[in-house]
Amino acid sequence: MDSVTGSLRWKAATARNVAVLGLAGLLVWSVAVEVAMPSSLDPDGSCPGAVGIERRYFPPSATCVHPDGRTIDYIPLPETVVLTVLFVVLAGTTTAGLGVLGWRLLRRGRDIGRTKPGRPVLHVLGAAMMGLVTAVVARVAVLIALFTGGPPGGVVVFVAVALSAIGVASALDRAVGPGGAAGSHRRATVLVLAGSAVLLTLIVAGWRDYAEHNTLLGPAWAVAMGGGVFALLAGAQWIRLPGRRGHTRLG
Repeated sequence: MDSVTGSLRWKAATARNVAVLGLAGLLVWSVAVEVAMPSSLDPDGSCPGAVGIERRYFPPSATCVHPDGRTIDYIPLPETVVLTVLFVVLAGTTTAGLGVLGWRLLRRGRDIGRTKPGRPVLHVLGAAMMGLVTAVVARVAVLIALFTGGPPGGVVVFVAVALSAIGVASALDRAVGPGGAAGSHRRATVLVLAGSAVLLTLIVAGWRDYAEHNTLLGPAWAVAMGGGVFALLAGAQWIRLPGRRGHTRLG
């Protein structure tokens, strides 16, 4: 049994390392693509006399559009081919690593129990704090990534922050959550993904307010809402459903 457990842990660790290296490679790739693009701060210096610049991130290419209708490729074709091949390799590696890691961590396993009883109040408060911190970190990190690596960099950093938040939520769940260790990864994944989906929906719905408060952290309500949404979702995990055992009602 110990050898089987050790093998599963080794495979999960390998998948995690592959996913981390893939995300790091994609982040470097996004920065390289952004560097290869015409400068957004000095478009005239990159495309003298052009009236517009067309950017495409897959395949990575940029075109300078001149008043007479002429178009000039800013990124050479060989560079576009190399960047495209690198993206395919890195994206495939990252997807494979995340897929294996997700299957290993989220499948139903033997519950090894807990050494301490669950604590609803601490779990909900911890989730609220995690929601606040995650909202701030994600906002700052994604904005920096957008500036240095364009939209692809923003997506990569968002995924990395979400994975980190799942790890923190899983540790919190194992310490004071509503169930045993076997389901902590599943509950943590649901908490982070559902919380992120709700926050993104609220931000899109209130985009006009977000644009009016064009600051590094965005409007204050978005950050505060992160704590509230995560707390509500954590509290919902304590609700006892009909026919299920092992869950305690909050309160």
